[in-house]
Amino acid sequence: MKKRLVFILKFTVMVVVFLFVFYKLRGAWQTVGSHPIHIDWSFAPLIGLAFVGIMATNALTWRWLAWRMGDRNKTLPLLGAYTFSQAGKYAPGKVLLVLMRIERTHRLGMSRELCLLSTLVENAMYSLSGGLVGAIALMFIARDHPLYLLLCGLMIAALLTLFHPKIFFGIVNAALKSMKRGPIPPSRHFRKFDMACAVLMFMPSWLFGGFGLWSAIHCVHSVGALELFRLSGIFGLSVTLGMLSMFPGGLGVREAVQALFLMPIVHSAELIVVAVALPRVFQITVELTLAIFGGIVSSRYGSPVTSPVAKPEESNSPGIPAAGPTAAMAPGADVHPVSPSARSAKLSNAHD
Repeated sequence: MKKRLVFILKFTVMVVVFLFVFYKLRGAWQTVGSHPIHIDWSFAPLIGLAFVGIMATNALTWRWLAWRMGDRNKTLPLLGAYTFSQAGKYAPGKVLLVLMRIERTHRLGMSRELCLLSTLVENAMYSLSGGLVGAIALMFIARDHPLYLLLCGLMIAALLTLFHPKIFFGIVNAALKSMKRGPIPPSRHFRKFDMACAVLMFMPSWLFGGFGLWSAIHCVHSVGALELFRLSGIFGLSVTLGMLSMFPGGLGVREAVQALFLMPIVHSAELIVVAVALPRVFQITVELTLAIFGGIVSSRYGSPVTSPVAKPEESNSPGIPAAGPTAAMAPGADVHPVSPSARSAKLSNAHD
């Protein structure tokens, strides 16, 4: 029942956003005549660099979250596994991304449970931080409208409340329960300081996204550098709302939200379509390229994981025996157990 309600909510939000943006774009399109669009491709490489920065920021933040949860494997192969798994988000359902990351990181030594938990926490923090940046940007955009300012202030307060460890991990544990997984114990909850660090670590991702959107607009329309902060907020809000999209990678909703907020800046539906399409093309190109390199790196370092026999001095972890039969054997000892009767027979033969 809950899954059906979530599906209906997502579908309704997506339809409403599409209809509203389509109505606005249709009105804007009728105000401009048909004319060829000139694209200045000199700014296009900057779009690609921006998405490389986004990928690097998100990968390093996920690695830090996994490290805080107790993982101590090598960082470079895990970063490769992260970029490799990002290709899975373009499959319907977004489940393939998690499965690809679990499979690849497990080969590198990370437990499946820790990979799942760190991925859930990363996605939740990524969405909340994007919504927070977007709400702050909206507050500056709507500074002349008291009602909008009030709504933005309430939105920021609600998002900051969700970042409280008890509330945040309560939501994450509810998601784990729906997946028939055990909750994250209180001993593994992050402190407020850790939550603040994670939010700050995601901030460059939104700045890179705003820079990529600014570069895309500059390909078709001149825009001032002071618009970078506003565009970073627009990008963050579009990515967060894109999580509601039924299509892979937030396709459709993200572009619709960006188009809606770019209208006061670009003033042309034709140019807006190009400005929101270019980042998507470069994002897919960059992510698939990095996925190939990440797959090569993680394959080179990775190997099937086997559970080694713990040494007596290293067996302090719960559930690991202090010393097994193999660990207690001296070099050259007989590995086959000898029954008492056989031992007696050997002793009698020796006396004879």
